[in-house]
Amino acid sequence: MSLKEDALQDIVSLARHNNITLQEIAAALQAPQQQVRKESSSVLSKLFGYIGGIFIFAGIGVFISMYWDDFGSAARVVVTLGTGLVAFSMGLVCLTDKKYERAATPLFLIAALLQPTGILVMLQEYSSGGDARHGLMFMAVYMLIQQGATFWAKGRTVLAFSAILFGCIFFANLFDVLSGDEKLNGMVVGVSLLCVAYALNQSKHLAIAPFWYFIGAVILLISVFDAVKNTPQELVYLGLSALIIFLSTYVRSRTLLLVGTMSMLVYIGYYTTQHFADTLGWPIALVMTGIALIALSTLAVKLNQKYIAK
Repeated sequence: MSLKEDALQDIVSLARHNNITLQEIAAALQAPQQQVRKESSSVLSKLFGYIGGIFIFAGIGVFISMYWDDFGSAARVVVTLGTGLVAFSMGLVCLTDKKYERAATPLFLIAALLQPTGILVMLQEYSSGGDARHGLMFMAVYMLIQQGATFWAKGRTVLAFSAILFGCIFFANLFDVLSGDEKLNGMVVGVSLLCVAYALNQSKHLAIAPFWYFIGAVILLISVFDAVKNTPQELVYLGLSALIIFLSTYVRSRTLLLVGTMSMLVYIGYYTTQHFADTLGWPIALVMTGIALIALSTLAVKLNQKYIAK
């Protein structure tokens, strides 16, 4: 599939999920100068919004660090959790007015950083001990419910990102508490994240899909490698790398292609150093195999175009 066809599919997906009509697309194409001005204004708006959010977060962080030792327990909770709740509330308010809608994203990001910190500070200040993993699970559940429910109501991509993040934190700690097999847990989380990323890629939130494709694929590959390392099933890892490369062509993800390619190259390097460190025939065999695979791929494309794609 060509880059042009990929772009057209992305345009169709975005138009469907954002309820954009053909007339609106045609009107936008017929007014290029006006569209350029709007895009420039949009970029500047986003830029100043994010920079403003960075300054706000930096100011809060500097203030807290300067007076942290002087604060009591209640004050520490207020300046972290309280400030996070205020930022979250302000983000919700901004969504009600189109003029301030772009300020919602940096406010939600600030809230997603300060609220978990505040919850952990509260638990540290007022708890009577116990397993730290239970505290992390409590924080993750609270944030998952808050961010997930708000995402369901408002449909903001930043909320989808934070909900998935806190979901990962919750399940990672839950599996750890249940003392399950770490490798199996990693495989479950990796496959789950790949499924979530695929769903995101089919929605209007496709901007965050590459990140979760990357995280899911890396977790899955590391877990599988740890499970099969130094066993007769070690080549399963190489097959998984090839499967991820195949999936990258199916879901049209350059991120998966990069991860699959790099994992295969790293494994070949690892296998070479372990078994063929001083053997000249091994690199020659790799080159010949690569040439054969490229030839087969060219033949497959021709057969597809001649007999299947018609």
